[in-house]
Amino acid sequence: MTKTINNSRANGVVVVLPYAYDKVLLQLRDFKEGIAFPGHWGFLGGSINEGETPEDASERELFEEIGYKPEVMYKVGLDIIPDLKNLHSHAFCCPLTIPVEEIKLREGLDVGLFSLEEVMTKELYSRKMGRRFPVIKIPAFYNTIRNLYEHLKR
Repeated sequence: MTKTINNSRANGVVVVLPYAYDKVLLQLRDFKEGIAFPGHWGFLGGSINEGETPEDASERELFEEIGYKPEVMYKVGLDIIPDLKNLHSHAFCCPLTIPVEEIKLREGLDVGLFSLEEVMTKELYSRKMGRRFPVIKIPAFYNTIRNLYEHLKR
């Protein structure tokens, strides 16, 4: 487990949304005890290490979780999540330039590309697991998804 920044603000995390065309890559989270939202679809990402910028953390987390190094990363938002003790969540996005089949999943149960309409159904199908799983149910998740789609329209 990585150490998070502790300062006058709440702890910080990064979320990363690789996208291809009109779809975003989500991760089906493990069923590990002690993690937030086990068995739910959510973002790639994780804690910001001490001395690390959110930008650096986003690139590191993406590589650690799926072995992917994007050429460019865009900041799409910052949310404070009351449901998680006022956690500061820095959101980034990047183009996904490889097929999903080439992703080397290192954390989580599955990954998949989903449209905004699919995400809004609040349940997504895992091909690997052969069934549907819930999407994380906090407002910041949906705000971040909407921010990404607004960013892509520009």
